[in-house]
Amino acid sequence: MKSVCAVLVTYNRIECLKKVIKGLEQQTHPISRIFVFNNASTDETLEYLLDNHFKQVVDSSELGKLDEQDTKIVFNSKENLGGSGGFAKAIGYAENFNYDYIWIMDDDVLPESNCLELLLKTMRETGTQVALPSRNDANHQDFICEKMDFSNFLKYCPYSQKIAIQYPLKDDYYFVGDMPFEGPLVETKLASKVGVPNAGFFLEYDDSDYAQRLLKYSKIVYVTHAILHRQLAKKGQQRKLKRDRYTWRTYYTLRNNIIFERKYGENWLVRNVSPRLLLIHKTVKSILDGYAKNNLPLLFKAYSDGIHGRMGKRVSPNY
Repeated sequence: MKSVCAVLVTYNRIECLKKVIKGLEQQTHPISRIFVFNNASTDETLEYLLDNHFKQVVDSSELGKLDEQDTKIVFNSKENLGGSGGFAKAIGYAENFNYDYIWIMDDDVLPESNCLELLLKTMRETGTQVALPSRNDANHQDFICEKMDFSNFLKYCPYSQKIAIQYPLKDDYYFVGDMPFEGPLVETKLASKVGVPNAGFFLEYDDSDYAQRLLKYSKIVYVTHAILHRQLAKKGQQRKLKRDRYTWRTYYTLRNNIIFERKYGENWLVRNVSPRLLLIHKTVKSILDGYAKNNLPLLFKAYSDGIHGRMGKRVSPNY
């Protein structure tokens, strides 16, 4: 039987974390180890995990000394490394556990009991090394990216490079060109080959960048009936308001979009003109929306940092 290590990154979502851990423990294909990277949570996350028989690891050197019976592990980060930094550390540590697969997820998802079994089955049938579950349910319609368009410089807004698979879904699986860190199952050998996600993104685009790196070696298969719920999704919830007041999250979305385009753009126009069009578009929109005073400093900083490849945490989060 193939061995699987589930890798979770958590920050201050204890109620969601309780549910996802229970969901992992109920999988029809048993999970060999649950590894939680606690991203400096300030709630009762650590106390809950310790009360539920998770072994605490405070130094990375201790990870190599774990026994096989240590099936539930929590590593406590001394600082919040952002989603990107958390996944980079967690996946890097999990690579050394010598399990066949790494199942990567955030703390606010919930896999159905046969999710892992169906992912593994489809990977065997298709000969792929990466599988992605479906997030379709009554509260959320999954956006499934068939491929990324890195050739059209007019697709300069965040996520506009993604070309979606159209509904209704008729097939049991699809090959895709992108993935979120919400349930991808990756062969450990492949994860070791491509390296860890880029922590420099801090937030946003680290998963898309990782997907492009994985795609150099394997297709990514989307498994229609392997369901993984998004716990915080609400029916009819819109992703964005028409009038945007920028926050620290917007800064990372815009900056990382520029960095992503300049890395993967297939021509000079995408790498150099698209960021300028993004700057012009967002400047005009911020003025028309009445948010120029709030938005423009963040926008210009995001543009400058993106153009010059300045990564890492450059705007402090306001959780």
